Amino acid sequence: MRQPLEARSPAEVPQAPRTGEFAGDSQPVDTQPGETLPPDGGVEGLTVATFLYARLHNFAAVANALGADEAAAFVHEVRRMLTDPVLRLGGEIAQRRRDSILAVFSNPPDERRPNHAQRGVHAAILAVHEAVHLAQIVATRPQLAHLPPLVLSAGVHLGEAELSRRDEGGKSRVRALGDAVEVARLLEVAATDLNWSVATSAGTRLAASGRAEAGRIGSVGLPDSSFIDIVEITGLTPRQGSRTPQRVFDMLRESLLANSHGRKRSLPAAVAAGVPVAAAQFLVEGYRILRKIGEGGMASIFLAQAAEGGPPQVLKVMQLDRAVEADGLQRFIQEYALVAQIQHPNVARIFRQDFSVAHAYIAMEYFPQGDLRARMKAGPVPPGTALSYLKQAAAGLQATHDVGIVHRDLKPENLMLRQDGSLALADFGVAKQTAMKITDTGDGDIVGTPYYLSPEQALGQGVDARCDIYSLGVLAFELLAGRKPYHASSAQELLRMHVSDAVPMLPAEHARLQPVVERMMAKDREQRYPSARALLDDLAQRGF
Repeated sequence: MRQPLEARSPAEVPQAPRTGEFAGDSQPVDTQPGETLPPDGGVEGLTVATFLYARLHNFAAVANALGADEAAAFVHEVRRMLTDPVLRLGGEIAQRRRDSILAVFSNPPDERRPNHAQRGVHAAILAVHEAVHLAQIVATRPQLAHLPPLVLSAGVHLGEAELSRRDEGGKSRVRALGDAVEVARLLEVAATDLNWSVATSAGTRLAASGRAEAGRIGSVGLPDSSFIDIVEITGLTPRQGSRTPQRVFDMLRESLLANSHGRKRSLPAAVAAGVPVAAAQFLVEGYRILRKIGEGGMASIFLAQAAEGGPPQVLKVMQLDRAVEADGLQRFIQEYALVAQIQHPNVARIFRQDFSVAHAYIAMEYFPQGDLRARMKAGPVPPGTALSYLKQAAAGLQATHDVGIVHRDLKPENLMLRQDGSLALADFGVAKQTAMKITDTGDGDIVGTPYYLSPEQALGQGVDARCDIYSLGVLAFELLAGRKPYHASSAQELLRMHVSDAVPMLPAEHARLQPVVERMMAKDREQRYPSARALLDDLAQRGF
């Protein structure tokens, strides 16, 4: 195999700018064409530096399809492609494998204007450009045409790590250990999963002093359950006074984009060729994860900020492997495809449903005022407010029932309050995804008891929208009376009371609403309001 960079004529493929020429103009210090920046060697101990981890995907598939001599030439070219940008930008090689490289960019401790973040990002961009050129050449080989294309993914992170040095054949080699190194590796995986060419932590992009052009954003979960904001790098910005032609920077942007598109094309081809596809950690594109706010069933709940701005949103995230095992993914998609059609002020808004490599997630409205349970615990709810909550909940239920969804788990925890005091129904469909747990603690308290369960649910019968009417009746009683209608020392006794006990009397001041609550909580569903709309009509006729 001839040297890949000489395999095609200049007329057949866009030529890469000579790395030395480009590096000389785009680095923070002046260099002459062809000059390589000296590494900031000698730095040891706990050091703040920038770490670059880059990997050429589908390398093995190409190498294995070549003869011995061609494979050797290919391996040599990949080594040069990964190494040259690092060395020319003054970086040091900490680890090098046939298809990947870990590099360190540092400055002396007394450097007043550190530029290692700029150099690390710059080197990653140049490596992608070289990889695109190599991929174009490989694609012209008939024996390689059926293989997934070569694509490079890079992660760049500025952080603290322990640097040490060792002598190898008379040359000093740096060794890097620490969380910052692992984050750089994690960012490379995130770039792969999101079809980005280069992913950096947000802080690294900021430290690059405006030299790195940014595209999409996201968040990635770290092993300690914290999150880091990540940014897609889409180009390199010229320095003030740069003499490098604009076409060079345009070419780099085009290479970053072409590499991303190559990754998308490589996924089905990689599967067909038996090439392992990267496994994903938790990451989501287009959102900054602010914090985790809950866990339930198969979904984790996060507070997040969308890239386009606006109020914070709630992300409900389901891990795909767990969802498939429990047949939850189909329900997850179906339920929220229906709910997304609802445009009603008393139903929580859904903004987006999407997938990452290992997760499905739904972006929903965030309620900083919390749920109705928190409001009830804060003190008695005034009668007028309680009646307003009842009517708003009924309106939300009717909108939900109109699209064929039975909530099945109506309770104060699933009724959310907005800043303006309005109420919205949330978490519909949860009971279809997760079994209700009924557990006695043994000391008289009951955890997960079905306080709002309809008689037909307690008996294991089929349910329809009228089971939600019953649950709303239980909620109405609790709002007006300040207590639940039924209390028992065991779950079994509580179920029996839902099935057979009469509805308790409301306080005297709410006697006018007693017939309404009794009809809502009728043991025979045929005697209940046939719909939430019928309930609202009856309230209006009674002057409420």
